[in-house]
Amino acid sequence: MKHYVKDRVVIITGGTSGFGFETARMLLEMGAKVAITGRNQERLDLAKEKLDHKNLLAVRADAVSTQDWRKLIAAVKERFGRIDVLVNNHGAGIKIAEVEEMSDEDIQRVMDVNIISVMKGCREVVREMKKHHSGHIINVSSGCAHYSWPSWGAYTAAKAGMVGFTRCLHLEMAEWGGKATSFVPGAARTNFCKAAGIDDDWLEGYPSAEDFARTLVHCIDVPESSFIDEVIIWGTRQVKEMLNPF
Repeated sequence: MKHYVKDRVVIITGGTSGFGFETARMLLEMGAKVAITGRNQERLDLAKEKLDHKNLLAVRADAVSTQDWRKLIAAVKERFGRIDVLVNNHGAGIKIAEVEEMSDEDIQRVMDVNIISVMKGCREVVREMKKHHSGHIINVSSGCAHYSWPSWGAYTAAKAGMVGFTRCLHLEMAEWGGKATSFVPGAARTNFCKAAGIDDDWLEGYPSAEDFARTLVHCIDVPESSFIDEVIIWGTRQVKEMLNPF
């Protein structure tokens, strides 16, 4: 079966673990050229060592920083010559709490990390893609974008906003040959809960990062003549125990 990602240059933010790492691994195996980012140099170096591929570039960057985005784009262009795909996979719960317990700083940080940084990255990368009249952006949202749980309000606002933003972005990009996709995953066994300081014992039996990354890769591995608007993927156990998406 033909892989449309072969030789495409793909940037994956938050590529040191979880969906980002597994997506990078699969794309490299399929012949893509991949740049991963992360804020922590030690974790970035470890991910680079594990992936160990000639077509991999690892760049330390904080997605909240416009200057880091520009540094990343320059590094990718120097190494690979262009940017074909951007996967905005970075994000974090920051603080999962009822709204009355969220400080100004908490709210701002949730928005900065989960939506404002995405908008900044899209802005910077679109400017490069537009020059070549092609490009694909995949924004990784969350099942929270469509379903509600107490204490997840700020995070949900950011992730729901990302889906709406991506739809508008696609229409803008389509004018010159680009496209944008929303990837909306339910709960999976990643480092998300631990990073947010919440218990993750309930995730036993849920999909792994690799399980969901297969679908994320499929969102990218499509012909230029088509695109996936939005894909929502759940673990079967979550649908059985927590929600009815039908």
